[in-house]
Amino acid sequence: MIEESDLEYPPSFLVSARRALGVTIESPSYKWWVLVASCSGLFATGLTITALTAALPFIAEDLHASRAAVSWVVLAPFMFRSVFVPAFAKVGDLAGRKLVWSVGFAFATFFSLLCGFAPSIGWLIAFRALAAVASAALLPTSMALIATAFAPAERVKALGWWSATVAISPLIGVSVGGLLVEALSWRWLFFAQFPFGVVSLAVGIIVLHESRGEAGESFDIAGAALSILGLSMLMLVLNQGEVWGWTSPTILGAAATMVLAVTAFFFVEVRAESPVLPLHYFARARFLAATLTNFFANFAYLGGYFITSLMLADVFLYGPAKVSLGIAPRSASLGLLAPAGGYLAARFGGRRMTITGMGLIVSSMLLLARLSDTSSYMEIFPGLVLSGFGLGLVGPPTAAAITNEADPGELAAASGALNLCAAVGSSMGIAVMQTLVTVGAETPEHPGSHAYSVAFLVGGAVCVAGLAAAFFLGEPGADRPD
Repeated sequence: MIEESDLEYPPSFLVSARRALGVTIESPSYKWWVLVASCSGLFATGLTITALTAALPFIAEDLHASRAAVSWVVLAPFMFRSVFVPAFAKVGDLAGRKLVWSVGFAFATFFSLLCGFAPSIGWLIAFRALAAVASAALLPTSMALIATAFAPAERVKALGWWSATVAISPLIGVSVGGLLVEALSWRWLFFAQFPFGVVSLAVGIIVLHESRGEAGESFDIAGAALSILGLSMLMLVLNQGEVWGWTSPTILGAAATMVLAVTAFFFVEVRAESPVLPLHYFARARFLAATLTNFFANFAYLGGYFITSLMLADVFLYGPAKVSLGIAPRSASLGLLAPAGGYLAARFGGRRMTITGMGLIVSSMLLLARLSDTSSYMEIFPGLVLSGFGLGLVGPPTAAAITNEADPGELAAASGALNLCAAVGSSMGIAVMQTLVTVGAETPEHPGSHAYSVAFLVGGAVCVAGLAAAFFLGEPGADRPD
């Protein structure tokens, strides 16, 4: 909960606006306003992360760019959004979570608007990357702001909505993006996003109160720099290894740099007074179980989501519009169950719901692995829905476990650890499962259903490790030292 010592002395116009809206901190509804404001920011910045996927051919034609160059319009934000999460999380704990949330949101909205005016492919990629860097600030700070507003016993319910927003906004962006591109232009994706972002930012500035960690701590510059370098190289390897070749000099060099940077990062963090990534939390079984479960769940879910889209086109010969509709039940089921998952976890226990969710994801991988060239869509459908239901049950209790295990002064840093594990798991799942499809393909043009079956089986096998980790989600603080 928010303590009086955490609060700032806001300008008088903010105080008046809060009273006019009835969102003072004493109001019983205040915590729900925090949830709405925090999730609105996530939704606004997440919409365009993948929205341009269907628009790449139009962008290439409009900006006279090659397909290789235009692919970075999607790759750049996906990579950069993950890389800066740990650094921004720590800055939020030190400088103020509302401050970092607001500044990040403002810059993300501004750079997204500039994307709509981009005169060339180079400028578009640059603006997309800068918007993604800024939006990375919202992931850990929004989670920390929600955790500050809600009591530990209530967090799992609120974080169900947070989990749904993080997962659904990019997927809705893909669907809406296709409609806007077809009706108007790809530039209108950013023009339409801007007013929604401005309104959401204004609501956040009015509603949110400031909170931060202990005063006097210094920022770990060396740790932040090494984390950014190591994560950048990791994302480059995972996202481009298949394209450039896993044994190409560039990928091998990036992998070597990543190993050196990550090794140095751990040495620095162990000795740092205020580390970017709170490694000591990983000694707590519940915290470690939550991060591992999230990693493996996102490995299978996002990896499966990516290759399912390819499978619908390659094996079942769906067109772009039909692929979007065909894959929609996965994201719809996630959006439906993630909010309910928080309430179910509060009612029946977080560990029980997490184990159930991981079991559903494993089952979905097995169902999708059974598909053949002659399978109907009704045979595909159950696997899609189970996968969405599974992640919807996993997200809220693991997020709540992280915030409940963290000290109040390190809520954003701990949240950053969870977001980082989910992002790396997603990228690794996409890279590994896509590579398995390529290696097992009958021909480069037509991989065949068998190649996809192998990839789904591997995804399910990896997810079993997450199912095992879920059993260690015990009671909050059970393994803390006295």
